[in-house]
Amino acid sequence: MMDLLSQLQALAVDLERSQLPEVFKYAWWVYPAINTGHIVGLAMLFGSLVPLDLRMMGMWRSIPLYDLARPLTRIALLGGLIAITTGIFLLSVKAQVYVNAPIFWAKSGFFVLALLNALLLRFNKPWRYLAQVDSRGTIPRFKSAGFISLFSWLGVLICGRMFGYL
Repeated sequence: MMDLLSQLQALAVDLERSQLPEVFKYAWWVYPAINTGHIVGLAMLFGSLVPLDLRMMGMWRSIPLYDLARPLTRIALLGGLIAITTGIFLLSVKAQVYVNAPIFWAKSGFFVLALLNALLLRFNKPWRYLAQVDSRGTIPRFKSAGFISLFSWLGVLICGRMFGYL
């Protein structure tokens, strides 16, 4: 575990010394623009996942899950990619401070949980055949995946917001 921490601390030093933080020196508006892009990505991600997760947990049963899942997962994926890309730029400003903060590790844990949950759901047999069945109901695996998703992404969001106070 200490080896991983040492490697991440070295990576944080390299990130701060890289050209990424130099982007913010071009103009006064670059940092606010990247920060706004990060918020837009998070809004797309979280705004798509909340209704999808609630549907998987049993709400709005009259709407087939497949009909919601198809567009919302694509929007969430795009939002996640935007949030990760802009997040790396934002991290580069104070990477060493963030990597050494307990809130970084909490956010990382929530993030890994969210990704593992999404991957396990994606490769779950009932999810793969959602288009071929009447998906107006829900199953226990979908209910638990929806709950874990809401919990973990909310954790990512809360921990990320706390970064502003480090």
